[in-house]
Amino acid sequence: MQRYFASIRNNFAYLSKEDEHHLLNVMRANKNEDIEIVFDNKLYLGRINELKPLSIKVVEEIKSEVELPNKIILIICLLKGEKLDLVVQKATELGVSEIVFVASKRAISKAKDFNFSHKCERYNKIAKEAAQQSHRLSVPVINRLIDFNELGEIVADEKMIAYEKEDGKTENMINIVSNLSNDKSLAILIGPEGGFEKSEVDYAVSLKFKLVSLGKRILRAETAAIYSLSVISCLLEK
Repeated sequence: MQRYFASIRNNFAYLSKEDEHHLLNVMRANKNEDIEIVFDNKLYLGRINELKPLSIKVVEEIKSEVELPNKIILIICLLKGEKLDLVVQKATELGVSEIVFVASKRAISKAKDFNFSHKCERYNKIAKEAAQQSHRLSVPVINRLIDFNELGEIVADEKMIAYEKEDGKTENMINIVSNLSNDKSLAILIGPEGGFEKSEVDYAVSLKFKLVSLGKRILRAETAAIYSLSVISCLLEK
């Protein structure tokens, strides 16, 4: 069953123009067909009353528990090309609550050339589509690009930085995530293609970020983001 994020007023659901086009012209929906509607982090069963103009009646609320029990923030340094597209998509599928982009010293992609306002619109579209595909009840918040020296703005109960020079054992990361109670938030910081400078690591540690390893192998930045979120999701849902 197709799922769409929409607004609900007076027991009727209203899709965006883009989603309406997708439903009618791509999925070729029919009258009396049922779809799933997500509004205000709740899931509803909707039934198509009319096609032109589109009218979707809300039938009932559906109980659904698919979100992670904790708020997870991915802090990812700027990456070149379309690598961040992949990170945004997979991070959304893995249940992340927010994605924050960071300009770091060794990042190949520089903040001044990044055109964040344009890219932010693109990333939010990718996140919305990924949330619908993975049947989530919320779309990650994506609206921040910060300098590394603004890292202190990130508020989380537990904060980790994946550092390639940390010992190859992952026990520290596993212990941090496993001991996280349901009302606590967690942030994970992933570096750029060139890795962190030592001064950046020291600064993050001064802000109470805990050093963690992602294993004995050196991972690409986009792989590190997906891997770390996979481990976090697995441990929180066990």
